[in-house]
Amino acid sequence: MPDSPAEPPHPGPLFLDLDGVLADFDRGVEVVTGKRPEELPLKSMWAALSRAPRFFDTLEFMHDAQELWAFCAPLRPTILTGLPLGTWAPAQKKRWVARMLGAHVPIITCMSRDKPRWSGPGHVLVDDRASAAEGWERKGGIFIHHTSAERSIARLQALGYGR
Repeated sequence: MPDSPAEPPHPGPLFLDLDGVLADFDRGVEVVTGKRPEELPLKSMWAALSRAPRFFDTLEFMHDAQELWAFCAPLRPTILTGLPLGTWAPAQKKRWVARMLGAHVPIITCMSRDKPRWSGPGHVLVDDRASAAEGWERKGGIFIHHTSAERSIARLQALGYGR
């Protein structure tokens, strides 16, 4: 009897960035400062955001985030989100995830430069910052540059997720 057709390799752990993938960071910055992030010096932007009560946990979904989340939620992803300097943001981001995605959803907060610590062969990261790719891929991970839910879902499907 011939062997069964080979199954594609099972996809590895899935990590989703928060800001710019699920949470609308840019819109939140505009609400607080009246300007888009790229119109502000980084230091003054972060100073303003750190003074805004509950900045991160009041962000809205990105326009297509619910479509992405509907696809990814059954895959049990981990949210892997970068932090600004200081101690004010981690609890806010955790509250956002609990309120918007569910208290059961795991979240890792770290400095953005440290995200590759969670990479490894077959580990997938969906992130809107293209600069995150190099470190992630260097450790054997697969990086998906998020520009839209539609494109990220297509890439995840091509990798074997959601079958």
